[in-house]
Amino acid sequence: MKRFQHEELPRTLDAEFLRFNPPQFDLESLRNITSRHFGLTGDLSPLEGERDQNAKFVAKNGQVYVLKISGINEDPSVVDFQVQALLHLEKYAPEICVPRLVRTRDGNASARQSTADGDEHLVRLLTYVAGTPMSKGPPTQLRTLRTIGNMQGQLCRTFSSFFHPSARHFMPWDSTNGLVFDKVLRSNMSADLQTLTTPILARLENVTVPTLMGLRAQVIHNDVHSGNVMRRDESSEEVAGLIDFGDLIHAPLINDLAASGASFAENFENPIAAISALVEGFHAVLPLEEQEVELLHDLVLLRLILTIELLDFLLRNSDNPGVSREEFSSIVETLKRVAALDPMEARESYRRACGLAHGKKTVHYCQ
Repeated sequence: MKRFQHEELPRTLDAEFLRFNPPQFDLESLRNITSRHFGLTGDLSPLEGERDQNAKFVAKNGQVYVLKISGINEDPSVVDFQVQALLHLEKYAPEICVPRLVRTRDGNASARQSTADGDEHLVRLLTYVAGTPMSKGPPTQLRTLRTIGNMQGQLCRTFSSFFHPSARHFMPWDSTNGLVFDKVLRSNMSADLQTLTTPILARLENVTVPTLMGLRAQVIHNDVHSGNVMRRDESSEEVAGLIDFGDLIHAPLINDLAASGASFAENFENPIAAISALVEGFHAVLPLEEQEVELLHDLVLLRLILTIELLDFLLRNSDNPGVSREEFSSIVETLKRVAALDPMEARESYRRACGLAHGKKTVHYCQ
């Protein structure tokens, strides 16, 4: 497996470069696009999208899809990376419930749509994963988090045999590309947040990330959070599937668990228990290395800080940031709770979840 290679940061950062600018086609235009490229007619309704314009499409035959229109700043090769990743999953892990690509009328996995201004957008149609996000409904149980971790392990195991020339593209939500340490993002943060994060970031930059450089890396989903993991319905604990492959990136494997841990820790009084459950489920499918387990606590903090920085940036620089002040405040509170944990206690819990005891790996995997 490939080892992690650090990517260079852009010289300047602004809203356009971070690409939080999805297209704004009206619904009638979207209907025409769907009919022209996929030969389908039906009803559309808007869905949220950070870099793509998304719409739920209910065809006249009752089938449900998601229409995705990429922004003009999206690199076509990066879109192809996402397309090929989904095709890889369809071929090698059909048992994992994720969106499947619908071919165009010409048999392609995507289409090109030009505007009157000459801008060109890539168009994709995906099957719709039915259900309700885990973020809605009752609090997620530990047994469900083990199932989610198990699904992540299956996903990462499948992606271990996949690569693409654009897999190492610059992705803002890649928590180890160095963006989290950028002075532009930090300059306008509140004094309280700077006081909280400065000493943590000093350790992360000088100790954690350099250590991370030597760990195994591969393509990861990078966005397994409570809004992207689906449950059957609002009262169910059954995991129905995983959506949103827009943040795919080649990065350290352990970053995938750091992303899910940062998300699911938010609604748990004991974040260590929540993250340990994810670790246990993941490790049962794809065993973690000891150094990965040792770094996980710091990488959860890294992900939380990057999330806060980017959301703060969006709230200040976007007319449609896609995040509320309440959501932002909730993530800040999560960071405070995770930062207050005993790092040694967290690491020992994660080690136990993997059958690692007293610095030695046991012969069994967690069940």
